[in-house]
Amino acid sequence: MILRREVLKALGLLGASTALLQSHSLHALQQVADQQQSAADYKGLVCIMLNGGNDAFNMVFPDSQHREYKNYMHTRQALAVPNYVNQPQYLANKGDERYSKQLLPIMLRDLNGEQHALNLHPGMQGLQTLTQEGQLAVVANTGVLIEPGNRDEFKKNRKRKPAFLFAHNQQRKAVYSGIADNNKTTGWAGHMNELASITSHNTSTVLPVGISFHGSNQWLRGQQTMGAVLAPGKPGGIVGLGEKGNKRQQARTATVQALQSLPSDDVLLRLMRGKLASAQDLSAVLTQLWMTHRKALAKLDALFDNGKLSRQLAAVAQTIFLRESLGMHRQVFMVELGGFDTHAGQIDKQPLLLAELSRAISSFQQALASLSLTKQVTTFTASDFGRTLTSNGNGTDHGWGSHQLVIGGAVQGGLYGQWPNMLRGGVDDYRSGRLLPTTSLTQINASLAAWFGASDDEVNALFPNLRYFPAGALPLFKRV
Repeated sequence: MILRREVLKALGLLGASTALLQSHSLHALQQVADQQQSAADYKGLVCIMLNGGNDAFNMVFPDSQHREYKNYMHTRQALAVPNYVNQPQYLANKGDERYSKQLLPIMLRDLNGEQHALNLHPGMQGLQTLTQEGQLAVVANTGVLIEPGNRDEFKKNRKRKPAFLFAHNQQRKAVYSGIADNNKTTGWAGHMNELASITSHNTSTVLPVGISFHGSNQWLRGQQTMGAVLAPGKPGGIVGLGEKGNKRQQARTATVQALQSLPSDDVLLRLMRGKLASAQDLSAVLTQLWMTHRKALAKLDALFDNGKLSRQLAAVAQTIFLRESLGMHRQVFMVELGGFDTHAGQIDKQPLLLAELSRAISSFQQALASLSLTKQVTTFTASDFGRTLTSNGNGTDHGWGSHQLVIGGAVQGGLYGQWPNMLRGGVDDYRSGRLLPTTSLTQINASLAAWFGASDDEVNALFPNLRYFPAGALPLFKRV
């Protein structure tokens, strides 16, 4: 007996993992895959979603020379990194080799020419090196905003606030859509990927512009496309289906096989069979390419460790390697690292997450360097929201403003936005240690989209609220 929920699950898996791929014969797919296209004009954009709300105030924090150091130490108290790395309960002091005590100083210049003495969290040596090489930008105190304003203006409702502040699902929607006052179910990358100025660069009908290595997500969903969902380490595999998987995967595989055998001309069944055929064709093409280039792909893979984020970024690097065979000149990737909702146990949990983030990004930049593509690929972080500057006793609670990172050879390294006042009750404290963002995510996203190839008019259409921010898009990239 085929259960209705298993039918829907199977269709959902096919819809996501094949990205609504059009029906093409295997012959047509292989023809495209065999085309060797010039990649001189290649550009790739990679979003690393830090799921749960990263406490970036401990990822990048003031050095003792910085004007906000005393405020940071006073407000964070036991949660301030220089304090807890020397406490007996910190696991590095108990012999746990996964943790480090060494603060990592960096010096970043802002757009006004002021130098900021900062630190990266211990264990982020890879990002420290990228900072020293000028490949890393820190965007300070950024977040979801409809329009700029100060604390009093927002509290007295003279300026519009995003709806459902501090709620995971709603704030992720705002981050993905790029429009803080429009509760869309589509994403700005998905809409960007459908622009003529972007799609005209690609000759491939094998893959869409957008690819996720961490499940289906809103960010890559446009009006007509959803983006492909591929599994790291399984080239061309259909996510969630497989006879050798867990019991749930086996059940879904059996359901799909049963549906294929039904003698029915039902529209839903025809749709499912068409998508499955396209997915199988895609799998065959990608598997063939993986076999053809297996030695080169293995060398790329060896640059990465076995962390979850590293595995995803290794798959991104391998897919970029195949860009010419796939006829891809523009690609957008989504990867994810979870576990950042640190209401409790933050001192134990976050150091490992930040170290994994740094290692994965460092390995990815090494892989791009081996492909001579550091200037052609830009990576950036995103998260649900920031966290409170104040501690709840064992961690931090949901906040608003946060710091984000932008990495790449085309990036003009430095500090962007305004470093916040870090005193509880200070001018940037919206409420209870939640910092009010002074730079909008819109200003970051607009810069990324423009670098990727969207025209001024297209950028303004993607981010209609950009007009409310007089400074416009951040100048994140080097002038060519």
